Amino acid sequence: MEKLTQHNYWTIIATGLIAFVLSGIWYSPMVFGEIWETYRNPPNPEIPRWTMAFAPLRELIVAYVLAKLILLLNLSQYKDTLKLVFLLWISFHAVGMAGAVLWDHMQWQLGAVHAGDWLMKMTFMGIVLTKWLNKKSISLNNQ
Repeated sequence: MEKLTQHNYWTIIATGLIAFVLSGIWYSPMVFGEIWETYRNPPNPEIPRWTMAFAPLRELIVAYVLAKLILLLNLSQYKDTLKLVFLLWISFHAVGMAGAVLWDHMQWQLGAVHAGDWLMKMTFMGIVLTKWLNKKSISLNNQ
């Protein structure tokens, strides 16, 4: 079984950070920003700047876990990874958002925006990591 190498860790970090940037685009006015602003708890306070220092940690953790699962499950085809991503997403993100809609009075539109953001990011990370980790494991096995 292939292990994560220092080179793969840089790929995981880059993938997580790019996913964070994609999330910024997701919540921008040109995509779903208006829905997000409309349905967040009014009044919509300014988001503290310090939160941006910690926000990418979520994507970095998910990228790391996905990379570990891709290697542990020996997933070499992105279609297999997408099945895993969908199961993880529906089990954790979608169910979590459904709970917030049901019990915390979150508007379903806001829950859909949040859940869709994570589906988009996890799909991106899964495809990139599957392609990269399998590319590297092939070249490492030939050396």
